[in-house]
Amino acid sequence: MGVADVGGCSDPQLLIGGSTPPCSTAYQGLCGGSCDSDAACGPGIYCGPDGVCTADCHPTAVPCEDGLVCTSKGRCEPGGSGGSGAGSSTLSGPGTGGGGESSGGSGSGGNCGAVAIDFAPQIPTVVLLIDQSGSMTEDFQGQDRWDVVYDVLMNPGDGVVKALEGTVRFGLALYSWGGVAMCPELVEVTPPALNNHATIDAVYAAADPYNNTPTGESVTAITPGLVAFAEPGPKLILLATDGDPDRCADPNGHDQISKDIATSAVQATFLQGIETAVLAVGDDVSDQHQQDMANAGKGLPVPATFPCDPVADPANCAKTYEPSTKQGMIDAFNEIILGQRTCVFTLDGAVIPGKECLGTVLLNGDALPCNDPDGWQLNNPTEIEFVGAACDEILTDPNVTISASFPCDAISEPPK
Repeated sequence: MGVADVGGCSDPQLLIGGSTPPCSTAYQGLCGGSCDSDAACGPGIYCGPDGVCTADCHPTAVPCEDGLVCTSKGRCEPGGSGGSGAGSSTLSGPGTGGGGESSGGSGSGGNCGAVAIDFAPQIPTVVLLIDQSGSMTEDFQGQDRWDVVYDVLMNPGDGVVKALEGTVRFGLALYSWGGVAMCPELVEVTPPALNNHATIDAVYAAADPYNNTPTGESVTAITPGLVAFAEPGPKLILLATDGDPDRCADPNGHDQISKDIATSAVQATFLQGIETAVLAVGDDVSDQHQQDMANAGKGLPVPATFPCDPVADPANCAKTYEPSTKQGMIDAFNEIILGQRTCVFTLDGAVIPGKECLGTVLLNGDALPCNDPDGWQLNNPTEIEFVGAACDEILTDPNVTISASFPCDAISEPPK
């Protein structure tokens, strides 16, 4: 990182990385995954013609040749040459699972030069907790429930995990109990990771349904590992089950005791910072229990008032998911997982708390107010959060652009 004295202040200048390939530098460890579209690759990289995630450039570390610009997916394309300014960050919108980088440059701010800050959205971590009980062989639109859930999640062409593996860390836990081994019996793929489709599929594809549904004990069993998982970003258990739970002490006890064990486990998990969402496969999950589990997973009152309306009364009523078609199941999984996206961004550099409002943050070209209910705030030196209307715009605009720059005297650690 070069440092130049400008106006009596040390001004961190973004270093141009020469001709070193971005997959070996800025995107080291992110390239190389298999893909069938750009959406399957991580932030800043694209799906090459050989079906492998790659990048030709990085907006600041590995720029394109003169006359070409580096796109948000790492391609060099015709356009204007780089200039000065705060830098821009293009984020993929809902359903595409993209991230973003900001392009470098210097602008003005304070009494010395400004420096653009790279930032990326925090990555959600989702553990798929799949009911492996024998009833998962029952019918769902002419197929076994087990087969439908597997295909919706793992289809190599358009499965939910395949489509989102580049921007969501996925883990897997299949749960049941045969009555002999330790209860619950879990088949797990841990820790959660990006680009984890192939690893999960190698385990999931070989499994078959059998026996019982100790849901509460299974939630409790996977929670410590997820709590200990240290990567930043929201954490979610996504439970897919086709009936009311039983319990280790009574594998035939599909009663209120088993239901209470399950909701209590989900409540305890929520108190440790992990939400749970439940997708009912078929129509055998009782309505009251489904609502209680949904509420527990969001930290809302249990037992829930039933029936209730999550739109009219969101403080007491979480949304439930009981799709009746395969497409409805696809939509439900996508809605749940994409709902874990946040408006929290990790900075590639550190801002001095108390001086953050010296910086300029733009959303679609408009300056946002600092420490405003509809603007942005600095959560800590390396984390920005967009709030209120600004957050809504980020989550709903498929072509949103954001940028941030700070005067050098507001930065305690320059971008890497």
